[in-house]
Amino acid sequence: MPRKIRPRSSVASLRGGVFCGRFNSMIHALLDTTQVIATIDLGGSMHEVCAEALANHDRHTDLLTVSLRAFLRDERQEHLGETSTPAWLPAPQTVTEHVGASEGHAMANDIFASWRRKVDAAIPR
Repeated sequence: MPRKIRPRSSVASLRGGVFCGRFNSMIHALLDTTQVIATIDLGGSMHEVCAEALANHDRHTDLLTVSLRAFLRDERQEHLGETSTPAWLPAPQTVTEHVGASEGHAMANDIFASWRRKVDAAIPR
C-alpha cells in the first residue's frame, strides 16, 4: 500500500506573528483591546458602552488593518458575556493604512483613539 503524505501546513506561528509560507508575509498582532467608554442606564439596567479594536500589521506589504466595533455590555451578573449593538452606536469599521512596521503600533493607537471619540459622541445624553 502506498504511503500517504500529509501536506505541510502553510501557516505556522513565529515569534508573535504568523508566517504564511504561501504568501511569504509576516503578520504581527499589534493591538487587541476593549475599553469602557461610559456607563449608562437603559430601562433601569446599567450598561457599559464599549469600544473595541483589533490591529494587525503585515510586514511584507506594510499594511496596517484595524478592525473596530462598539457594543453595549449589561452589568447584571445573569447577562455576563452578552453584548448588544443599538442603532445609535457606530457600525463596525475596518481601517487600512500603508505604514512601516516601526510606526504601526502608534498608528493603531491613533486610530483607536479616534474610534473611542466617535463612540463617545454617539452616546445619547
